[in-house]
Amino acid sequence: MSEIRGLQAWLKLILNQQMPALDLVVQQVCQLDERNEGNADDLAKIVLRDAGLTTKVLRVANAVHYNRSGKPIQTVSRAIIQVGFLEIKNITLASSLIDSFLQGKPRQLLLQQLSQSFHAAVQARALVPRADAAKRELVFIAALLRHIGKLALLATREPVAENFVRECREYPDDEHAIAMKFLGVGIDHLSRELVKEWKLGDFILEAVQQSVPSGSVGALVNLADSISVHLSAGLQSAKMLENWAQVAQICQLTLEESQQQVLLMAEEAALTANQYNAEGLVPLLPNRAQILAHSEEPERTGYEFSTQLNTLLKLQRVNDSLSRLLHATVICLQEGVGLPRVALLLMDYQSKSFAPSYVAGRDTQLWRNQAAISLEQLHKGEVLYDLLRQDQMCWHKKQQCAPALGALQQFLPYDGDCFVASVRVDKRLFGLLYADAAGKSLDERQQTEFELTAQLLTLLLQQSEAKTSE
Repeated sequence: MSEIRGLQAWLKLILNQQMPALDLVVQQVCQLDERNEGNADDLAKIVLRDAGLTTKVLRVANAVHYNRSGKPIQTVSRAIIQVGFLEIKNITLASSLIDSFLQGKPRQLLLQQLSQSFHAAVQARALVPRADAAKRELVFIAALLRHIGKLALLATREPVAENFVRECREYPDDEHAIAMKFLGVGIDHLSRELVKEWKLGDFILEAVQQSVPSGSVGALVNLADSISVHLSAGLQSAKMLENWAQVAQICQLTLEESQQQVLLMAEEAALTANQYNAEGLVPLLPNRAQILAHSEEPERTGYEFSTQLNTLLKLQRVNDSLSRLLHATVICLQEGVGLPRVALLLMDYQSKSFAPSYVAGRDTQLWRNQAAISLEQLHKGEVLYDLLRQDQMCWHKKQQCAPALGALQQFLPYDGDCFVASVRVDKRLFGLLYADAAGKSLDERQQTEFELTAQLLTLLLQQSEAKTSE
């Protein structure tokens, strides 16, 4: 086979690949205009043609990021009304695009590139004020597709394309020169032509360019992309120090607050990947523990708990996303209270079970896919059975005569202390807050602070639901 070089040669190869989602669903959805009321029905029809896509769209629409009420959304039409046309449109786009790149058996390099794009998308969404919900979702899609050219190249499985991406990952600031060496065309140029061919719209066209005006959508996407590329080098790397300053300026935060936001979004990326049925990306996404491991660990001052509580209150005051509030609660318990392993398990009313959605600490990433607690499997005399009946926080101590762990055994397979509390909103069971000492003992200060955090979370959730129903 002759060498593939230049724009036309690569376009011809890529466009001949079997990517049906990019050819059909994505193009149809991109052509829908939110200003035309009839397009809501058209969007519902597009989604309903594919049972698998329908299931995925409803799963994401029911996630706390979109469905703040917690009341199950069971139809696409209801999702469009309750969550919003633009939000469901972009959920559909993201689901279709992710499926198109994950079909078959994608190679590791493609998974790595897609996970980086996913992380950037979540970071980009956080850079837009919550009040501008439409722009937040557009920026999410734009960042997800920032590297559409690289993703499409990797989907061809051509060795030269893989060598190009490998070298870009090693030298991210030399992307254009590397593209000319391996491909014979600039990667931004290739990406722009693909966006035009697939009719993805002007918004995406702006996002795939390196040189964009300050304050534009493209600038937000490039900043988020830089964070996803350089965060693994640690919080104090030269590039990340530049990124912190930009995030602080855009979001009107202090440098410390901007760091906390980026770390929270790194955790959010894993949760979002699960919601989009892209669990295979989760191990490749950076998590808080990995990032902090590459950074100097600050000395504890004794004010960690009050600092984290202030963060929770600020998130509620500015009406930030419910998802970020829940993440911040878990981080408050781990870093503020000093609890080694923490999880917030949300109630799934359809399956009548608790699923670990927000986690922090060693080995807790495994809980998301491997641990769940069914209400039907609880038995009298177990910790959770008694907890849900009495609705009081429980401190299960090691080597003491106490109720059996039962369903909690999967979280605490070794002998150690754990805390667990139920979280209710207007008597409706919202979830479970769990923490353990990783085989060690817990103390009374931690008990008091755990209980206070659980009570504050309940109060904030009640306030959030009151705002939603107004």
